[in-house]
Amino acid sequence: MSFAGFSCRPDTEEAKAGAGVWRGENSAANASLGIPEHLDKSRRNAEVVAALYSVQTTPLDVELRLENQRSDIMKAMTTNLANYEDRGWIGVKNREVLRPLAAALRMRTAKTVLAAVKSTHGCIKAVGNVRSGTNKTMEDEIHLHKHESDKLPGAKLSTMTQALAYKGIKEMKETATRKATNDNIQKIKEASKVNFSTTPKSSAIWKLIRHKDIGRNVKNFLWKTLHSAHRIGKYWEHIPECEDRVNCTHCAEVKSLEHILLVECALSHQKEIWELAKTLWAKKHQHWPELSMGSLMGCGLASFKDEKGKPLDGHERLYRILISESMHLIWKLRCECVIGRNGEPLIMHEVHNRWLKNINERLEEDMNLTNHLKFGRQHSLLPSVVIDTWKGTLLEEEKLPDDWLRVTGVLVGMAPMRSHRSLSPPVGRRGRNR
Repeated sequence: MSFAGFSCRPDTEEAKAGAGVWRGENSAANASLGIPEHLDKSRRNAEVVAALYSVQTTPLDVELRLENQRSDIMKAMTTNLANYEDRGWIGVKNREVLRPLAAALRMRTAKTVLAAVKSTHGCIKAVGNVRSGTNKTMEDEIHLHKHESDKLPGAKLSTMTQALAYKGIKEMKETATRKATNDNIQKIKEASKVNFSTTPKSSAIWKLIRHKDIGRNVKNFLWKTLHSAHRIGKYWEHIPECEDRVNCTHCAEVKSLEHILLVECALSHQKEIWELAKTLWAKKHQHWPELSMGSLMGCGLASFKDEKGKPLDGHERLYRILISESMHLIWKLRCECVIGRNGEPLIMHEVHNRWLKNINERLEEDMNLTNHLKFGRQHSLLPSVVIDTWKGTLLEEEKLPDDWLRVTGVLVGMAPMRSHRSLSPPVGRRGRNR
């Protein structure tokens, strides 16, 4: 018996998943299954559901051979099963369907074989049934009942660690939610729907604010932004003798993060910075998504595709870098003007050069991270990733060699801005020109 699974648009609310089972021509055991809403609609989940259906619909005393093109389930039910059970299934992904599958396999009395095979006739037929299951309007009911012998008391003390215990406590404890956080998550979903035609799951949003393409300081800034934890605006409203901090000293409007990042306020310089980011982005792609608090907080969810629908990974990575670095710089400049300069805004050429310096430093960091010997495989970047990200945005790129990652002085294709003030000749110690 062959089985297969498929997932479309995983980690989004529009996700669809299907499972397919093939026993033989005109067999009653052939099935196309739609994965229900309460289960994660990932490809691996769909494959486990297909395997579980195959086991449940086969008599216990009949030999069974389960074939799939991938080895994930075979390893989960053999090599990794003892470890999963020793830790009480804490932190195991897809455990909602893996545990019933393990219980169903243990109940069998006949020989059962799990095999990872290359493309066979049965696998091809199972994939055909998957497509029918994915397009089902009514999802199938999946029986996830477990045998009494599978009701384990928990993790073994001999394998328990502090990290595992903490993870188990978090899984049992219901996470408290904040209204401000939920509102920000909803803004991100709405912005993603408008700009990229997909609605991400909340779990995908929290995962992508920790994306490796986003700097550490920017990650902290984004995390506080999603929780509305910055000490600005209405935070000071009910604190005695601090009520004057609620409104912007320049615009007299409530000093919210949206006011700082998007409203034209001279103390934040956001208009100039977003124009710079848009200018550099135009060298890479023509479509500039509409800026809103939702799109800024969810910059890690950016999705760009070519005419054939293939993801443009380099475009997505550059967009994440531009938006996150620009947003964080606006925040830093605002703090600098309000705290360090007593409300005096910066000069235009200072803003321009500060932004350009940030982006060039990020380019240089990417180039350095391609050194696998120095940074190791875990923290380094593939040269192809860096080249694909910055291709089309470099200064005099046509004069650079194909492998420009080892060339010093590579900059993005935007020139620094000079001060309009004329430079006076050098002055001697006593104030006279010499």
